[in-house]
Amino acid sequence: MTRRPAPGLRDFGTTPRVNSAQIVRVRKLESLKAWKKGQALAHAAYHITMHPGLRHHFALVDQIRRAALSIPANITEGYALSTTPQFIRGVRISLGSAAELLSHLQVLERLALVPPEPVRDAIALTEDVLSLLVGLLKALNRRSQHSSRFPLPTSPSR
Repeated sequence: MTRRPAPGLRDFGTTPRVNSAQIVRVRKLESLKAWKKGQALAHAAYHITMHPGLRHHFALVDQIRRAALSIPANITEGYALSTTPQFIRGVRISLGSAAELLSHLQVLERLALVPPEPVRDAIALTEDVLSLLVGLLKALNRRSQHSSRFPLPTSPSR
């Protein structure tokens, strides 16, 4: 018996078709500095949480991982929705996650449960990502007719 697609749907086989506009869109996302550094930050933060000194600190590990992974994921989600207001929303959520991650990393640094150098490096990278996200939000708001009900955040500085 041959399987047929549901009514109104076509069977495209097992390989989805990707048009050139989709490829260009992904390349543009990958060219965003905030997204690239967000990916690097997620990797660095996740790597820190694998240290044996944190094996009994489940809540802190989970919060660090969730906040770190949320940064590039929300940039990607907002970008994929293809409207400036949705992209701005995704970047704002990423900004909140980056601020949350910075707080968690500062606590981790003070607890001294892991070697200090990777934590300091992750904190510096988090501050870079925060600055990039603020800059991206400002650029998006300048180009957009979208009127924000909320004030733009400012970049944290040391």
